[in-house]
Order: sequence, then C-alpha cells, then structure tokens
Amino acid sequence: MFEVIMYLFESYMQVDQTIEIDAQEITDELLEEGFQKTDISNALAWLDNLSNLHEQNPQSRTQAAKQTSHRVYSAIEQHRLSTECQGYISYLEQARILNTHTREIVVDCAMSLDIEELHLHDLKWLILMVLFNDPTSSDAFLQLESMLLDFEDGLIH
Repeated sequence: MFEVIMYLFESYMQVDQTIEIDAQEITDELLEEGFQKTDISNALAWLDNLSNLHEQNPQSRTQAAKQTSHRVYSAIEQHRLSTECQGYISYLEQARILNTHTREIVVDCAMSLDIEELHLHDLKWLILMVLFNDPTSSDAFLQLESMLLDFEDGLIH
C-alpha cells in the first residue's frame, strides 16, 4: 500500500498544481502500472483519511500541549516507529517544522499503514505528505522538502 501512496504523491502532488482527479481514473492507471486492487483501495482510503485529519479542529488537546511537554509513544507505536523515527519526529518539532497537531497526524498516519515497521526514509516522505496536505503548513513543507532534497543531493547545511 505504501508504494501506491508514494507513486500517487510523486505523480500527482505538486505544490503549484491543484487538480481534481477521478478515483476510477487513478485506479485504472494504477492497475495498468501493476499495483494490486486491494493496495490501491487501501491507499486511496489512507489519503482520504489524511485529508480528513487535517480538516479536524486543530484547537484540540494537541494545541493545548505546553512547550515542556513530551510525547510518550505507546508500545505499539514504539514497535512501528523505531527510536530513530521517534527522534526524527522530535527533531522536526524542535525545528518548528512539526507542531503538536501535525506530529499527531504523522503518528496516526504511520499507525494506519499496513506495514510492520516504518523505516526512517519512508517516514520522511510520509511527513512530507502530511505537510503537503495541510494548508497551514506550506512553509514547513517547503523547508522539509528542501532539507530532504539537499540531503539526497549530498548537500548538508
């Protein structure tokens, strides 16, 4: 399923482009690319859930968190998100790329994937998708995108 999500993100998600795409058209294209119908359905549901998470009221309990509070991961979350992944999420919070609300969306999205353990590389792209889909996080998206692309190109600031 994650491969389908990544394919869709790379193919259709562009910062300067907003288009409406028919779900059946996407499904047909993905089937032609060799993806399984179950994975396609799960990926489209995951993306729909992502957009619904952003539509929820951000003045929830995550916004009430104090600067000195820390996120404690459950045993299941610790299994899915390695210490390295948890550290990266914490780093992005300290760098003010993620806030408490977007962090919780990242964790929710990671937990809803049908994979045993999320690798750091995949987590970075998942976070980029979360920020891309949040209209209030355009600056954070651009900052993270720049960090990821600079790192992949071998440039470190």
